[in-house]
Parts: sequence; structure tokens; C-alpha cells
Amino acid sequence: MSHAHALPDAPAPLKVGGLVRLAALVAVVAGAGAFAWALTGGHPQLAWSAYLMGAFFALGLGAFGAAWMAILYLSRGVWSVSMRRVPEAMISWLLPGGVLALLVAVGAPHLYHWADAEAVAGDALLTHKSAFLNLPLFYALVGGSLALWLVLGLTLAMGSRRQDTQGGMAPTHRNRWVSAVFLLVFALGLSVVSFYLLMSLEAHWFSTMFAVLVFTDWMQTGLAFVSVAVGLLVLSGQLKGFVNENHLHSLGKMLFATTGFWAYIYFCQFLLIWYANLPEETAYFLRRYEHGWLAWLLFLPVVKFLVPFVLLVPREAKRSARRLAAVAVLVLVAQFVELYVMVGPALGHGGHAAEAHLPLVELAVTAGFFGLFVLMFSFCLGRWGAVPLKDPMLGECLEYHT
Repeated sequence: MSHAHALPDAPAPLKVGGLVRLAALVAVVAGAGAFAWALTGGHPQLAWSAYLMGAFFALGLGAFGAAWMAILYLSRGVWSVSMRRVPEAMISWLLPGGVLALLVAVGAPHLYHWADAEAVAGDALLTHKSAFLNLPLFYALVGGSLALWLVLGLTLAMGSRRQDTQGGMAPTHRNRWVSAVFLLVFALGLSVVSFYLLMSLEAHWFSTMFAVLVFTDWMQTGLAFVSVAVGLLVLSGQLKGFVNENHLHSLGKMLFATTGFWAYIYFCQFLLIWYANLPEETAYFLRRYEHGWLAWLLFLPVVKFLVPFVLLVPREAKRSARRLAAVAVLVLVAQFVELYVMVGPALGHGGHAAEAHLPLVELAVTAGFFGLFVLMFSFCLGRWGAVPLKDPMLGECLEYHT
């Protein structure tokens, strides 16, 4: 139940700073230039692998916005009501981001062994898997999953908007039902999307834990983006009176928890090669021990788990907008490193082994996708009230303490 509480004055619509938007625009231009340079310069595989990394990175942020709203609705996470506009704005990426993710299929012959008809004809395992690994099903299953996420995510956002005008608990109750359906569809769709876009890069390899790993990636990275966005809004005074150190503390605890959970899942996937004696799992990591990839493989848990985990242990770090946002930026960079470790070594097919290199093109293209996401996010963030003032749970949110 909500408690009587004198609400602060309604803040002005939220907005992203001009310098942030300018940096995002520069990143978009640089990313487009890097992709065009690689594509026209005789490096199509490099261009499309960078495109895949960037598209998947940004897609995870948009999908997380809807998933986090659904989780919070079902768990009655009233502490997050005052920062709801952030995940709502993230959902807006699902339309352009979904289309851009589907366009990975244009470069499929340069990425996926199963998209090469000659390779499939000469490989018994690829022939066996061709009933599932083919472009028509890629478009149908990936596109269908993304479309369902978009429809249900927008339904959640529109339910919240409806509450801004009519008030009451009815929109909240409806959104809880939508959230239950969304999370079921999201879990199934995430398996499809992650299998097609990433795991099928190595079509001879499979892992039943891969979708869980991608889920932890998207949760950790999405929470990192929310931490940066909310942190900047708090530091600029736009959410004064509505988001305080107690709300930041809970947000920081979620980021801290997903950091530890990622390490657990990543290690469990590695552990499978020992306790289950699975040669398919072994091949995945052996490929990442050779040709310069071992340094990247060892660097990944340091930058994605060890450093952010240690930095977030102190209570004060989770209650400070500046410190929380700084750690969150590191997590976002670490997600790029993981995508590089996932995608890069997988590009060697047959007798050809992919060599590790300084991923400048990949970084530029991924930054370009991230810049596009930020521009879309900033456009949608200020189109509605800064906080859901007519949500009956807002008073309890403002009284929240940790």
C-alpha cells in the first residue's frame, strides 16, 4: 500500500546534455565511416563482424529496458518508480535496433559458415543442421522474436503513460499481467536471438548455457546504462527530490549482483569442459587459447568482474551517483570486450584460424551503434513527464530507505 507523502514540485521533462548528444553524433559518424572503410577496402568479414557486435550490443540495451520494467512490475519494486522514464526510453530502440539486427543477415555469407552453400554441402554436420540454420528461418524466428518484444515492450510503456493521465492502480495491474507474458516470451526469444546471431558463428559448437550467459550480459550491461543515465540526471539536478542515495543504493546493488552472477555463469560454462567431458565445449575455449586470443580471454574476467566487483563492494560506492556511474561506464566497455572474445575467434572457418588484433574498427562501429542508441534514447526521454506523478506507488518510492 502507498503512504501519504507530500510530493516535491514536478520537475521539467528530462533531457540529455548537449555534450552527450554531440559525442553520440560523432560516434555515429565515426562508426559509419569505419564500417564503410572496411566494407569497401576489401575487408567485408571485418566490417560485418563489427556490425554484428555493435548491433547486438545496442539491441541488448533496448531489450533490457522492457525486461527490467517487467521484472520490477512483477517484483513490486516500488523503489524504482521515480526512475521509470529511463527504461521506458530504452524500449524505443527495439524498433530501429531490431531492424538493424535483422540486417546482419545481409552479411551472413561473411560471418556464418552455415550461410555458405558449398560449405554446407561438404560438411555432414552443417547439412544436418541446415533445417534450422538457414536464412528464411533466421528472418522468421529472429524477426518474430524481436517483433513480440517490441509489441509487449510498447504495451508496458503505454500502460505507464496511461497512468500519467488517469491515475489509479488499474494500469499497474494490467502491466503486471503484460510483464508475466513478456518475460516468458523474452526468455524463449532470447534463446533464439542469441543462438542465431552469436552461437551459430561456430555451428559445430553448442552450449545449453549460452542463452543464460547472454541474459546475464544484457542484465549487467543494461543496469550499467541505467546507472550512467540516472547518475547523470541526478548530478544535473533534474531528478532532485525524486531520486536519492537510497534509490541509487538499490540500483547499485543490482549492478553489483549481476556482476557476480556473470562471473558464476561464465565460469560454469568453462567448467563444463572438465566435469562433463564435453568436446564441444572444449573446442570453444581451445580456439580462444590460440592465435593471440588468450590475453583477451584472461583480460575479460578482470575488466568485467574483478575490477567492478571490488569497486562496488563499499556501501558508499553504490550511494554516490558519480562513483556508480564511473563503474558502470567500465562495465559497458567490458561488454564490448566480451563481444569481441565471442565473435572474433569464431570467424575462422575450416582450416583458417582467426587472428587476434587491436579491434579499432570493431570499437568504432560498436560506439556508432551505441551513439545511435543514445540519440534515440535522448529523443524519447523528454517526451513525457520526468516522473510518473500519478502512480499511487510514488509516495512509497520517495519514502524508500536502505
